[in-house]
Amino acid sequence: MLRFLRVRNFALIDQLEIHFENAFNLLSGETGAGKSILVDALSLIAGAKASSDTIRTGESRAVIEAVFEADIGAELETLGLDANADQVVVRREISSDGRNRVFINSQPSTLSALKDLASSLLDIHGQHEQQTLLDSSTQLALIDAFAGASDLAAGVRDLHDAMQQTQEELASLLSDHARKIERLDLIQFQRDEIQKANPKHGETEAAQQQLAILSHATKLLDTANRGYEQLYDSDTSISSTLAQTSRALRDAAQHDPRLEPLATQTESARIQVQEIASGLRDYAARIEADPRELERLQSRLAELERLHRKYGPDLLGHLDNLNREMDSLGLAEEQKDKLLQRVAALREDYDRAAAKLSRKRRAASEKVSRRVETELKSLAMPNARFEVRWSDLDPGGAQGIDNAEFAISANPGEDVRPLVKVASGGELSRIMLALRTVLVMDDAAKTLVFDEVDAGVGGKAAETVGQKLQELSRRYQILCVTHLPQIAACAEHHYRIEKSVRDGRTVTRVEPLGDEARVDELVRMMSGSRVTDAARQHIREMLAAKR
Repeated sequence: MLRFLRVRNFALIDQLEIHFENAFNLLSGETGAGKSILVDALSLIAGAKASSDTIRTGESRAVIEAVFEADIGAELETLGLDANADQVVVRREISSDGRNRVFINSQPSTLSALKDLASSLLDIHGQHEQQTLLDSSTQLALIDAFAGASDLAAGVRDLHDAMQQTQEELASLLSDHARKIERLDLIQFQRDEIQKANPKHGETEAAQQQLAILSHATKLLDTANRGYEQLYDSDTSISSTLAQTSRALRDAAQHDPRLEPLATQTESARIQVQEIASGLRDYAARIEADPRELERLQSRLAELERLHRKYGPDLLGHLDNLNREMDSLGLAEEQKDKLLQRVAALREDYDRAAAKLSRKRRAASEKVSRRVETELKSLAMPNARFEVRWSDLDPGGAQGIDNAEFAISANPGEDVRPLVKVASGGELSRIMLALRTVLVMDDAAKTLVFDEVDAGVGGKAAETVGQKLQELSRRYQILCVTHLPQIAACAEHHYRIEKSVRDGRTVTRVEPLGDEARVDELVRMMSGSRVTDAARQHIREMLAAKR
């Protein structure tokens, strides 16, 4: 409920502070005194758009601050705001430079967040944009409460949430399944490609060596043959020269034994040269220029090098890794089947519960329509027709398979139209009063503001409006702006709004009225400026009757 309101530099208000009680609070005053200004200030607290035109002349900033007692910590946390015990402080700052700001519990916030939060704190009846009762989902919840189907509606919502969660799990599993299938296809392709090539350990290096040999076979054969000839096969070969030298040294060593080791070394060199020549001969015999083998090696090496570029230097190691990964990728077919079965079972339960809820809603809506029309007749709308229009939601959502829309015809000959399209603020206020009288809604901590509720009513109807507001104040904190004493007399706390001129400036102030001041105010409201003892006595009797 609204405990405190402070307004500074807003329209005609320079500075104003009001403490409200958890009861029926009445605001009255002369026409033009500023009653609508207070409602406008509360509209800003409820999330209405701000305009620099509302800043008091000569000032650069207007401030509206409200303190509510409300246990809405969960809503605050949802909006990313810190809870402050059971108190919520909302402040709007309107600047002439257009830089308007919103604070919730002293934390900077947004207009969108304020609108979300204010729906739990405040309803202003008489202005379309601040009324949660014009929202379709709210209207549906009211029908559920009237039908005693709130638990069933909660069950439908839980089934919908469970179904949605299971569908998300299934979608995630199917997405993972598809990803695994795609990965398995890639692994299979890579494995088949490597296995088809059938690489061997060290094959690439061996093929490169063999290719080098075949590519230079002619040069290698020529080099080996020339070396064989120079070392052994020609008349002037090194081997022949060493043989001659060895024999000569041995002959000379007979005369000088010191030559014997040199003769032995020379003979050893001849043998080595002969072995080298033999090796060159054998090598030359193995060299064969084979174009077909050269072409085969070139093709094989190109294939291996292509695979190396794709899969790295170790083809057989990569193949082992692919085989291991293929073994580890399991497809959760069993889990998928279970989730599909659970979705089907939840859908069946949801459809059954939603159909039952729909039947209860539509049956209850007929009773709601009759009772609201009865209430409207007592509120000076004798020809009003009220109905709940239903349309199906396909597919059903968290609220079930129904969409509800309150519709009304306020006057004879008018078509029944959606409540949101009702143009008259006074009619809309009385419709809301009737709805709140018939339907139990919202949290008891909420504040209801009724503006223009007395438009077009008087006499007995005005007394009925006052009585309805008085009854409603047992469930909610009520703030009502009125010109009618019949309504004002039903209030528990009365505030008078006055306009005066101070230092050449018009100012508006609000004064809580004591018993006698209230009597005088009600007399003024009833008879204008003529305040007589008889009129006072009549008002006292009226107030006594309301207690």
